[in-house]
Amino acid sequence: MLVTNPTSPEFNSYASVKDLETFVTKRGISHPDNAEALLIKAMDFLSGITWKGRRAKAGQPLAWPRSGIYFDGFSYPNDVIPPQLITAQCMLAIEAQKGDLQEASRSAPIKSERVEGAVTTVFAIADGEAFKQTYPAVMALLNGLVVSGGFAINAIATRT
Repeated sequence: MLVTNPTSPEFNSYASVKDLETFVTKRGISHPDNAEALLIKAMDFLSGITWKGRRAKAGQPLAWPRSGIYFDGFSYPNDVIPPQLITAQCMLAIEAQKGDLQEASRSAPIKSERVEGAVTTVFAIADGEAFKQTYPAVMALLNGLVVSGGFAINAIATRT
């Protein structure tokens, strides 16, 4: 059973079945039969994200609500679940119909093929392996709420 009340010790979902129904209706997507299970799978994915700020209360079951969040330059209330988060959970629930959102991570060895005198091709994935799925639309929606997964390189170039 989904519990969407953040004050409940059984709180286990940001989005309700009604939220998912509204989401799919507005987008002309067919209603999934197993909405609760899909929302829980989506919640499992969201639980693995590194969020900005900190939990609003010690011991709360989920990462949100959070305190110390600044969104678009404004302090975000520490007792509110962002609507973007509910939408992201619904988006992920729809994706969960296609398969597991959190497949086991496998690193593939580099594979190289060389045709003498012609071309060398290097692949970052072995035969039979699959790339890990990403959800750029979900992460774009959550931009400003998550800790960036990017990196930066500082370099100085000088001409001699």
